[in-house]
Amino acid sequence: MGLSNSIIERMSETANNYSLKRVQAGFIYSAVQLDNNATGVAYTFPMKEHCGPGMRRDRKPLAGKKAAEIITYLGDKNLIMSSLALATVNALLASEEIPEGVSFGDVLDNLDIRKGDQVCMVGSFLPLLPALEKRQVKVVAVDETPKPHTGPPEDAEQLLPESQVAIITGTAIINSTIDHMLTLARTCREVAILGASTPLLKEAFAGTSVTCLSGIRVTEPEKVLQTIGEGGGFREFRKYVQKVNLRLE
Repeated sequence: MGLSNSIIERMSETANNYSLKRVQAGFIYSAVQLDNNATGVAYTFPMKEHCGPGMRRDRKPLAGKKAAEIITYLGDKNLIMSSLALATVNALLASEEIPEGVSFGDVLDNLDIRKGDQVCMVGSFLPLLPALEKRQVKVVAVDETPKPHTGPPEDAEQLLPESQVAIITGTAIINSTIDHMLTLARTCREVAILGASTPLLKEAFAGTSVTCLSGIRVTEPEKVLQTIGEGGGFREFRKYVQKVNLRLE
C-alpha cells in the first residue's frame, strides 16, 4: 500500500465526522478549515503542464462537502485537489489531541546528525543551511525548482542512498514521489519529513524509513487563511503556527 492510500485509510473514519467550512487555494499554499474551525495547510504546486488542470469544476463549491470525500484526492494527478486533500488531512489531525511525544521547535534539534555526515535535502530548505554548516556536515540538495547549489530531482537516485541523513519535503506526498524517495533513503540513519504539508500521522509511516515527522499546527486559523488567500507563504504565516516534531522511534 502506498503512503497516500495509507493516510486515506487511517483518516477515513474521522473524516466522516466533519465537513469543509472554508477553502483557500493560494499561490504558494492551500488551506482548509473544517466545520469545527480546525485548519490545515499544504503546499500548492505552481501551475505547470505536468500538474494537471486547476481545481475540479465538478467538485465546486468545496465548502460544505464531507472531509471524507475530499481526502480521497490525496495522490491524485490533479495536484491542486491533492494539495487540498492533504490540507484537509492536516485539519483533521488538528482536530485531535496533540500526539504523545510531540516536541516543539526546530527539526534539527530532533535529529541525530553527526560531524562528517552527508545530509540530502529533497526540496531545498535554505533556512536550515547555516545551522547545518555549523555541524560540519556535507549538504546536498535536489529540487524541482532550479536553485543555486541544488540539483534536479533525478540526482536523488544517487544522493539519497549514499547519505546518512535525509530531509524530505512533505510536498512529495502531494505529487506521489514520496514512496520512491523513502525507498531510496532506506539506509539513512535519519529520515525526516519536513514542512507545513507534513501530516503528523505516525501510524501511516510505520514500516517506512521515516524517523521524524516535522510539520506545523495552526494556532490562529483566521490569520493563516487570510495570509494564504492573499498569496502569502510560510514566512508570512509562520507567526500564526507552531512547529511540531514527532519521532517515530
